[in-house]
Amino acid sequence: MDISNETVKILVVDDEESLREICRDALKDEGYNVLQAGDGQQALEVVSANKDVDVIISDLRMPVMNGLELLEKIKEKQLDIDFLIMTGFATIETAVECMKKGAADYLPKPFNINHLLVKVSKVIRDRTAKLERNRLSNIVRMLNLSNALNAQLDLKSICYEFVLQVQRNFSPDSAVLFTRADGKSNLTKSVIRGRLFREDPEFFARVQRLAQESLNESKSYLLDKYTARQLPMFADQEFPYSLMVVPLFSQQNRVGAVVLLRKDSSLFSNDDLQLLSVFAAHVATAIQNAKMYTRMRDQNIDIIRSYAKAVEAKDYYTKGHSERVAVYAVKLGSYLKLDSKELDALYTAGVLHDIGKIGIPDHILNKPDKLSDEEFEVMKSHPVIARDILSQVWSLKETLPVVFHHHERVDGKGYPEGISNGQIPGLAKIISVVDAFEAMTSDRAYRKALPWEKARDILLSGKGSQWESDLVDSWVDLLNRDGFENIQKDMQTMPLRTSQR
Repeated sequence: MDISNETVKILVVDDEESLREICRDALKDEGYNVLQAGDGQQALEVVSANKDVDVIISDLRMPVMNGLELLEKIKEKQLDIDFLIMTGFATIETAVECMKKGAADYLPKPFNINHLLVKVSKVIRDRTAKLERNRLSNIVRMLNLSNALNAQLDLKSICYEFVLQVQRNFSPDSAVLFTRADGKSNLTKSVIRGRLFREDPEFFARVQRLAQESLNESKSYLLDKYTARQLPMFADQEFPYSLMVVPLFSQQNRVGAVVLLRKDSSLFSNDDLQLLSVFAAHVATAIQNAKMYTRMRDQNIDIIRSYAKAVEAKDYYTKGHSERVAVYAVKLGSYLKLDSKELDALYTAGVLHDIGKIGIPDHILNKPDKLSDEEFEVMKSHPVIARDILSQVWSLKETLPVVFHHHERVDGKGYPEGISNGQIPGLAKIISVVDAFEAMTSDRAYRKALPWEKARDILLSGKGSQWESDLVDSWVDLLNRDGFENIQKDMQTMPLRTSQR
C-alpha cells in the first residue's frame, strides 16, 4: 500500500498557538493535510468530525485534557491513529510512560523543525508498513475462513464452523449467529456461544431485535456504553459492553445476522467491524449454497472471486480482468478437450492469477505511463506475493503453481523463476496466453484497448518465444471460429465452473 503525503491527515495539538502554527506551516510545506486543536478535549472533537486522522502530534502538558489523557482516550476508543508526544519535560520516565501507553514516538522540546519532520516521516513509514501487513494478514484470514467453510458439507456444520472462526479471530466473550429459514422473515438462533447471552434472556431478546433490525435495514452496528444510549432498545439500561452486529447477505438474499459481544475488555474497532462484514459476506454465500448443493466445494469460486475483486478495487482499469481471464482460459481449455477437473483448476487460477497485486503499491499499479526499471522489478514480485498468500490455504495447493508461473516465458526469459517451456505447468501456459490477450484488448491506465486483430497478431509474433506455439494457434483458431464479439457475449451468460457439475 502506498500513502502519499497528500493523503495523510495530521492533527497538531498544543496550547501554544505560535508553536502550532510553526508545526502546521512546516508540515503543510511537506504536503501533509494539517488540522489543529488547543487541548486534548478540542482534539477529540476534531477527531470525531474527521474520521480519517492518521497522526496526532500532541504536547504533553495542556489545560483541560493533557497529552497522556488524550492518548488514553484515543486508545480507549480503539481509533487507528498514531501518536507522537512532544514535551519540554524530557525525562526517560516520561518517554517510557508515553511508549507504554501506545505512543508511536517521543519528541522533546525544544526541537529543530527538521527533527519533527524526520519523526513524522518515520511514523508515516511505519504506519504504511503496518497497514500493508494488516491487509495481507486479513487476506490470509479470509482465505483460511473460506478453507474452513469449504471443508463442511452441511448447513449446520457451516454455522458451527463460522462461529468457531469468529471466536478465534475476534475473541468475543459471547457470540450468536442468527439465520432465516427459507420463506420466513424472522431470525432464529442457529449457534450461540458464551454465558452472557444465556444468563440474561431479556438482554438477549433485545440483541435479537437489533439483529433483526440490522438485517431488515441492511445496517451494521458498533456499540459501546456511549453509542448504545442512542438506540431505544438500550436507552433504559446500563450497557457495559462492546457489541458488533453485522447482517448476512448473499446476492441480495437476506440470510441472517452475526452478533459479537465483549464485557469488561477491549472495545471492538471499526477495523474489526469491516473484517467481520467480509466474514459475514463469505458465510452468507456458504449458507445459501449449502441449501442448494450437497457439497460445499460447489461454492468455492463465489468466495475466492471476492479476493480478485479486492485487487481490482485498487485499479479501475482492471475491473473484471480476472473474471474474463478465467472465462477465456476455460474456453481455450474446452477447445483443447481438457477434463472437468482441469477446467475447474483453470477457472480458479484465472480468478486468482493477479491476487499478488494486492501487495503492489498503488502508485506503481496505477501509473499512467511506462514503469521504470525499478518499478517493474517491484511489479514482478506479485507472483511471489500470490504464492505467499495462497500457500496458507491447503485447498488451493494445486492452483498455486499455475498462479505462480503464469508470467514465465517458453524461452526462459520470464519471471519469477525464468524457467523454460518444459518446466512451466501446462495450465500456467494457457493462463499466460489468455491473460496477455485480455490485457491487450482492455483499457489500461497507460493506453486504450487494442483491436482484437492487433492483439492476435502480437500473440502470433510471440509464439515460440513468449508463448507456446500450439496454444497461440489454438486460441487464434478459436477466435476465428467463434468470433471475438461472440466470446465476449458468452462472458455474460457463462455459469461458474463449479456449478456446471
